[in-house]
Amino acid sequence: MNSTGGQTHPHHVDVAVRAEPQQLPWLRDRLERWLRHTTCPADAVERALLALNEAITNSMVHAYRDRPAGPLRVAGQHRGDEVVLTVADEGSWQPARPGEGLGGRGVLMMQECVDRVYIDHTSSGTLVILELDIAHGLDSSGRNSGEHRIAVRSSLDEIVVRITGDIPECAAPLLRRQLLGVSCGGVVPLTLDLSALGPEVEGASVAIDEVAEAAAGVGGRVVLVIPPESLAAARLRTFPDHERIDVVESL
Repeated sequence: MNSTGGQTHPHHVDVAVRAEPQQLPWLRDRLERWLRHTTCPADAVERALLALNEAITNSMVHAYRDRPAGPLRVAGQHRGDEVVLTVADEGSWQPARPGEGLGGRGVLMMQECVDRVYIDHTSSGTLVILELDIAHGLDSSGRNSGEHRIAVRSSLDEIVVRITGDIPECAAPLLRRQLLGVSCGGVVPLTLDLSALGPEVEGASVAIDEVAEAAAGVGGRVVLVIPPESLAAARLRTFPDHERIDVVESL
C-alpha cells in the first residue's frame, strides 16, 4: 500500500496508504485539492485539514506503536451543505507517552475545528468521523477574519510561511489553524517570515505560541524570521527567550 492508491471524485475521495509520517504531506495535498473542488469556504477547508491532520497523526502515532505501520484509509464525502471525513486504521490505539504528540488535546482540537466528531474503537481498529457543516463557515460569518495574508513555500522537510498584514487578537484562532494546517500539526518543521507583519501583532503572538507548543509536543521547533528593522522586532520582544522558538534575522 503506497501513496498512489485511492480514488478522487468531485463528491468523494478515498485514499489508502501505510500509516507512516512521511505520508502526511502527500495526504494533506491530496485532500486539500479535493476539498477546494467542493463548495467549502476557504476557512472551512483549513479547519477540515487541521482536524484531519489530528486524526491521521493520532492513527500514525498510536495505532501501530511498537510494530510495523499498517493500513490507513482516509475518505471524504460531499453531501449538499455537509462534508463528512473518515480516518480508519486497523491498529489498537495506546495512551500517549510523555512528550508524545498532543494526546487528548488533539481530540479537543478536532472538536474545535469541525461541527461533530465521533470516535469508534473496536477490536479491528479505530474509525474517526468528522462532520463539517459548510453552509456557515467562518468566511461567510466573518468571525476571526483578520486582515492578514499568508504565502506558503513547502518542501518535503520544511514549510516556510510569510505572514503579511495586521493580526489582532481576534484573528489568533484563524492564524493558528492556518499554521497548524500547513505544518501538519507541527510535524513538518515550520519557519515563519514575519518581516512584513503589520503593527497589530497580538493575535500573532498568541497563535505562534500555541503552534510552537504543538510542534514541541512532536519534538519540533518553530523558527521566526524577524529582521531588526521590522515592526515585528519591536512588538514581539518575548520570543527571543522562548524555549520552543528560535529567532533569526533573515532567511
